[in-house]
Amino acid sequence: MLSIRCLRQLDGPHLRPVLSLVRKPNGIAQRNFTALCRARSGHVIAPLRQGLRLGHGKGETKGGALSFILMRWTKIAWSNMFGKYLLVTNVVGSGLLMVVGDVIAQEYEYRRGLRQQDRYDTGRMYRMFVAGALQGPLHHHVYNWMDRVMPARSMKNIAKKILIDQLVMSPACIFIFFYTICYLEGQNLEDTNKELISKFPYVYMLDWLTWPAAQYVNFRYLDTKYRVTFVNICTAVYNVLMSYMKHDFGLHLPLENQLMESTSSKGKSTFSDKTTTPTENQATDNLPVQAPRT
Repeated sequence: MLSIRCLRQLDGPHLRPVLSLVRKPNGIAQRNFTALCRARSGHVIAPLRQGLRLGHGKGETKGGALSFILMRWTKIAWSNMFGKYLLVTNVVGSGLLMVVGDVIAQEYEYRRGLRQQDRYDTGRMYRMFVAGALQGPLHHHVYNWMDRVMPARSMKNIAKKILIDQLVMSPACIFIFFYTICYLEGQNLEDTNKELISKFPYVYMLDWLTWPAAQYVNFRYLDTKYRVTFVNICTAVYNVLMSYMKHDFGLHLPLENQLMESTSSKGKSTFSDKTTTPTENQATDNLPVQAPRT
């Protein structure tokens, strides 16, 4: 009733701006008691420009509008990164976070005096980026497949996903890591196989100690589109040790020593065989040569 009384007491020229203020987007007028009372007392607010946001509170100026625009663009970029361009995000993110782990490892090696070269090796960072980016599509498609086949977040499905990750994904990622970096370093296939045989048990054991707990959090609480990003963040910490083990800075592995001893023993045996054969030939050469029969 109060709003009706306010309307009755307003003249025609005062009523038009009030109705323009209280119209809904569909064009239907809405009775607003606060706007009507302000119009009656002579405090009529000028109509807002289309597309601008009304500021509330003290001190909200152009900086507030700028922050609103930045938040809006950030939201749009985030939705595109983890929506339309999710594969690109996973590939680039895998490579970049692999580089982050390698940079931390290089900084540690430099401060401990384990590297006598420059502080940061850009060639090594490039190789780590390529090795990480090649793992991105594998993570992307396998995690999407697991969530499509096992959508429920039950303990049974989580245990199955962790087993698939440890028995299939982990060895595949280790192979991609070593073969890619050794290829980019110019090593031949035989040397790469020897290095992988000597270091694979330690890397795989470290993988079992690290990733089941992290993947439980991943499969239990996160959406599918954030799985690879979470794995990459954990990998940035995990790759510090991976890079340290790959580049042999002050890290002596027993299996690697055994492999070197076996290869050296084989080399000695072949060398001894080569040295014994000339003596036998010399013994036969010392025998008297019979003249041919005429």
